[in-house]
Amino acid sequence: MDKTPAVSLQVPARATFVPLVNTFVKNASLAFGLGEPEALALTLATEEIFVYLSQSAAPGCTVDISCASGGYYVRTVFECATQEFNLNAFNLTSTVSLDTESGLAEMGLVLASRSVDRFQVSRAPERGLRLTLIKEKSYPEAGAKHFAELREMLRPYTTRAPNAEEIKLLVQFANQVYPAHLLPAFLHYPGKVVDMIGAGEYQAAIVVGAKGQIGGAILWHWAGQKTVECFGPYVFDTIPEIANTLLESCLGAIAKTRAVCLINRLPTPDLPQEHFEALGTLTLFNRDGAPESTTYLRHLQEDEGSMMWAHPDLEEFLRHEYRRHILPRDIVVVKNEMEARPPFSVLSTEIDRMQNQVTLRPIWTGSDAGDNLRRHINLLQQEKLANVFFEMDLGESWQTDFTPALLECGFVPRLVLPYAGKGDLVIFQLGARPA
Repeated sequence: MDKTPAVSLQVPARATFVPLVNTFVKNASLAFGLGEPEALALTLATEEIFVYLSQSAAPGCTVDISCASGGYYVRTVFECATQEFNLNAFNLTSTVSLDTESGLAEMGLVLASRSVDRFQVSRAPERGLRLTLIKEKSYPEAGAKHFAELREMLRPYTTRAPNAEEIKLLVQFANQVYPAHLLPAFLHYPGKVVDMIGAGEYQAAIVVGAKGQIGGAILWHWAGQKTVECFGPYVFDTIPEIANTLLESCLGAIAKTRAVCLINRLPTPDLPQEHFEALGTLTLFNRDGAPESTTYLRHLQEDEGSMMWAHPDLEEFLRHEYRRHILPRDIVVVKNEMEARPPFSVLSTEIDRMQNQVTLRPIWTGSDAGDNLRRHINLLQQEKLANVFFEMDLGESWQTDFTPALLECGFVPRLVLPYAGKGDLVIFQLGARPA
């Protein structure tokens, strides 16, 4: 897939430019492959944010807007030199009053946050606000009626990257052979996987028999700057060495890169576990009980170590995990010393109903971090989502603010993923026993 550059627009923060901004984002979204409904949703979000900025930004402020394709999504970025932006509206639990003028203005931000799939926020004194909206394409699921017939693979076989039609076949086969809880959410959508690989965000290898039959597959992507995450291997044939062949293909592709670790969070029974160490477990509550899912780690080269931020309440857990897995880390303990915090915190919410789970991620810290977390938990429990996780990036010192509230609300740190974010990721689980 061609690497399409971003397109950009700079306009004054004035409501008279709303039609121009809407036209720009809609046409860019359609050009980058979004369907009409998704492009309209992104345009709606854009309009609400731009209107809010035009009302709150200082006179003379400009707004820089850019759109870019990620293959299976379109990313729209707003940059504006303003500190006046109510981030609280981007929480899933946000409510506003329609009886006040400010409430009406913030309702637009609530609508904007609900119209997109993901968002990111950053602010700096010299640059002001940077808000990123991501809207994914809509893809059909790998329904049973689309499944192709599995055929026995014959020797000799080869290992190579799949083409688009083979990618769709391997997704259909994976859904046919493995239960849903062993598959990442994206692997239920053949067209989406084609676009993810086409955009270079993911890679894949397949084993192909003498007549072109697909005997197995493995996929991988960069989970952080030094860590690669793999999915599979998915084996569709009885030849015993296929799983090892697929793993070696993945290792060969990343051998001369900067990768320090290879992790697998959704191992299939076919994963050659002798080549990995168990990093930790998560409990996956479902109708059949609460099976443990093990995350596996493989060191690819010497870990030269790094510095991580941690709240005092998490220090003991981290030191234990770092000793256990021989991960050289300097832990810098930080906590709030009564310094001022923004009034509102922001959490992003990724819900996977097929897996009956949700993952919370901190986007912004604030003095209401504990209350905000509790509101999210109450809402998610009403939705009867049994598996609630929280990801904390130890490479971002401000994320440690959430530690006391997490522990008070019943979250338990379960495992550490080395270099899976800006730094290491700590995975907390709500209501589960310690690992």
